[in-house]
Amino acid sequence: MRRALAAAAVLTLVATGCGGGTQDKQAASGPVEITIWHGQEDASAKSIEKLVDRFNQSHPDIKVNTESGGATADGMLPKITAALTSDSYPDIAYLYGSWAPNIARNPKTADLTAFVKDPAVQWKDFWASEREAVTVEGKVIGFPAVVDNMVVLYNKKVLAKAGLQPPKAGWTWDDFRAMAKQATDAQDGVFGTTWPISGGEEAVWGLWPMIWQAGGDILTPDHKKAVFNSAAGQQALGRLRAMAVDDKSVYLDSSPAEKGQKLFESGRLGLFLSGPWVLPDLQAAKVDYGVSPLPGTNGNHETISGPDNWVVFDHDERRVKASATFLAWLTAAEQQLVWMGDTGSLPIRESITKLPGYQDYLGKYRGIDVISANLANARRVRPATTRYPRVSAFVAEAVAQTLLGRSDVKTALDEAVAKSDAALAVPGS
Repeated sequence: MRRALAAAAVLTLVATGCGGGTQDKQAASGPVEITIWHGQEDASAKSIEKLVDRFNQSHPDIKVNTESGGATADGMLPKITAALTSDSYPDIAYLYGSWAPNIARNPKTADLTAFVKDPAVQWKDFWASEREAVTVEGKVIGFPAVVDNMVVLYNKKVLAKAGLQPPKAGWTWDDFRAMAKQATDAQDGVFGTTWPISGGEEAVWGLWPMIWQAGGDILTPDHKKAVFNSAAGQQALGRLRAMAVDDKSVYLDSSPAEKGQKLFESGRLGLFLSGPWVLPDLQAAKVDYGVSPLPGTNGNHETISGPDNWVVFDHDERRVKASATFLAWLTAAEQQLVWMGDTGSLPIRESITKLPGYQDYLGKYRGIDVISANLANARRVRPATTRYPRVSAFVAEAVAQTLLGRSDVKTALDEAVAKSDAALAVPGS
């Protein structure tokens, strides 16, 4: 469900003046060399190179070199974890926001809390969910890199063929279920919607906002107990089970590669829960699509966001300062608008939406205006605990067993809660 991040590269920044020492421990007065590891798609890598070139031109005392690397964004956490056991770790790395608690515990992770208090950084200009995702127990470990959120994409031709109008403002999950059922045409192999059951985070990413909307949560505030088996959780998973088992309007996607997007592109899926990362592909496939915020519960259309981070690691004080200085420039509104235009990413700062070129960006990607505005509905992030990946896996298994009709909702969620509580009870979680 999240974007597939592929080709990785390593950026080596050679700076002078305000930066820190080099990797070969050159004199403090000499140039500073810092390294960034990032796993991005080709278009994103090219955009970064373009921005780095502009950085070089505007900072004559700093030279930036790019080198190929061996990491992808999906595999960055184990790569960084291994690198941190030696001196081969980079100064900056691209890491998913849900990994922040895992990496913040390492003593080699830098603390930028004092740096981001500088008014020039305009820290509060970043969306609240991003600031929360890059802050662990009061410690700021980097800068926001990417923000997204979940919406419903609808295939206009599939809906029209089924006699359906596009989703209206204020629609509900009952409306979603009814539309999915009406759009399903088993004879033609058309499904109303899809849900991943491959056991990964994708299986639960859409469940959390349904629970939040109904007043439930994933864990208790102290992260010691799981509470997703509440009435809100049972209602959410129960609705999905009814769609899959009773209505048979859900394509149960057991493929790790996720076939949902391909079904949507080929006109065999009416409603698709996804995000901005698929828009370039949909436009390339010439899909006649529309975008709507998630269905709501009692007027609450809360969604889920997946902020990713540029995390800084500590070699020495000068290199940390150089890393933070570069990231402050890279994440500034003007540079981010360039990145957004190249990649279709959403604005990570509110001020970006006020720039003159923002309207051109909105015109380039159909539906991006709806997704961008939907950031206001992203009010919570997944629990900041190192045990979250295990909790997610337990719930993903519960989702799969329920949607396949192998378990009832309460039993599946209660079993997932018991396993989660055991994992959360482990010291150091």
